[in-house]
Amino acid sequence: MYKSNSGCGNAVSKSKMKRAFAAAGIVPGDTLLMHGALSAIGYAENGADDVIDALMELIGTEGTLAVVAMSGNQPFDAATSPSSVGILTETLRLRPGAYRSLRPVHSIAAIGKRAKELTEDHDKAQTNCGEGTPYTKLRDMHGKIILLGVDMNRNTTLHSVEDICDCSYLEERTMLMPTYYPDYEGKTITVRKFPPGHRDFLKLVPVLRRAGAVKETVVGKACVKVIDAAMMFDIAVKAVSEDEMFFMCDNPACQYCSAARKAAKNV
Repeated sequence: MYKSNSGCGNAVSKSKMKRAFAAAGIVPGDTLLMHGALSAIGYAENGADDVIDALMELIGTEGTLAVVAMSGNQPFDAATSPSSVGILTETLRLRPGAYRSLRPVHSIAAIGKRAKELTEDHDKAQTNCGEGTPYTKLRDMHGKIILLGVDMNRNTTLHSVEDICDCSYLEERTMLMPTYYPDYEGKTITVRKFPPGHRDFLKLVPVLRRAGAVKETVVGKACVKVIDAAMMFDIAVKAVSEDEMFFMCDNPACQYCSAARKAAKNV
C-alpha cells in the first residue's frame, strides 16, 4: 500500500477528511469526478484508500465516485492498462467492482451506484470528451468535480467544453487500436477533436467563484475545490463561445498557445 510522505506527526485521518469534504458540500447520493494528488495532503494514515473510503462513506450507497484513468498510446486494454495520472486513480481502478470506460487516453474508472451508467458507451461517442462521454454525463447527472491538491489546469472535463464549442485548435490524432476491437494488433484508429498542448484553465476560477459554482476547503495540506459540474459547463461554454481563445494563455513564450491564436486570426 502506498502512503504519502513518511512522517506521521500530523497524520490526516479518514474522519478528518470526511469532515473537510462535507464542509465543501459533498453529500449522500453525490456523483463525483475526482482529480487529486495524494502527496499534497501530507501524511495520510492509510494512503489512497483513506481518501476513497472517506468520499464513499460520505456519498453512501446511492453515490458514485469516478476518476480519470488516462493511459498512454499503447494498445489500450481496459482491464490491464494502468492509469498514468496518480496513485489515487490507480487505486480506485483496481477496486473490486470498479468499472472502466472503453476509450483510449481519456477513459474513466468509477465505483458506486451509477458507475456502470457513467462509464458505458464511451467507445460509441464521436470523440473522447464530447457529448455522450462520461464527462458530459457528469453534467447531466448534476455531478460535482473535486480538485484535491491540484489546480484547475488538471480539470479534464474542461476539454468537453472545447469539444462542444468545436474549438479550431483541437486536432485529429492517430493512435494504436484498443484491444476491444477485433483483430486490433498492428492497426490504428483516428481520434477526433483531440485536445493537445497547454491551457490556462486557471482563469476560470474567479468566474466560478463569483457565480457560486465552487466551494473550497483544506484536507491536510491540500487545497480542495468542489465544483458544480452543470454550472461550470454553462459558465465555460458561454466564455468559450464568446472567445474561442479563452483557455489559451497570454504568455508570448508559450509556443502552443501563441500558435493557436495566430492560426485563429488567419482563419
